[in-house]
Amino acid sequence: MALKLVLFVTVMVAALALPIAKGTNVVVEVQPSFVPCSLGANVTATPPFPNAQVQLRCGARNVVASATTNASGVFSFSLDSTQLFLSPTVLLNLCNLVVTTPLSTCNSTLPPVGVLESRIQFIRSSVLGLRIVLTFGPVGFRYSSST
Repeated sequence: MALKLVLFVTVMVAALALPIAKGTNVVVEVQPSFVPCSLGANVTATPPFPNAQVQLRCGARNVVASATTNASGVFSFSLDSTQLFLSPTVLLNLCNLVVTTPLSTCNSTLPPVGVLESRIQFIRSSVLGLRIVLTFGPVGFRYSSST
C-alpha cells in the first residue's frame, strides 16, 4: 500500500511538473464501477443497484459530479480538471463516491435511510494526445447510516 502511494505521488508530481503544451488538459475519470444492492459485506453474489444516483464529493462534501447507474448497476465519471475545485493530486484523500438513492429502492428489506460510500484510489495515468488522463476507482462501497 505504501509503495502504491509513493508511486502515485511520484507520478502526480511528475505530471504536474512537466511543462504542459498549450491546449493540453487534464481529465479525471472514475472508471466504470459496479454498485451493489447490499450493505456492502459480500458483493460477489449481490444483485446490481440500477438507476442509483452516484455523486463524487470532494473536500467539504462538495458535489463535483454525478451519474446514474445503468441496468447493470454500473456508472462512470469523466470530467475536466477545471471542473474540480481541488488539485487532482489531492483527490485520493479528499473525495468519496456516495450513492444517494436509498437502498430500500433496490430491495425493500434494506434500510430506507443511510448511504453507500466508497473512498477512491488512484489506478493509473495516461497521455492521450493533448490530454493527461488520471483514472481512479472505488475502494469498495459500504453502508453508512449517516448521510
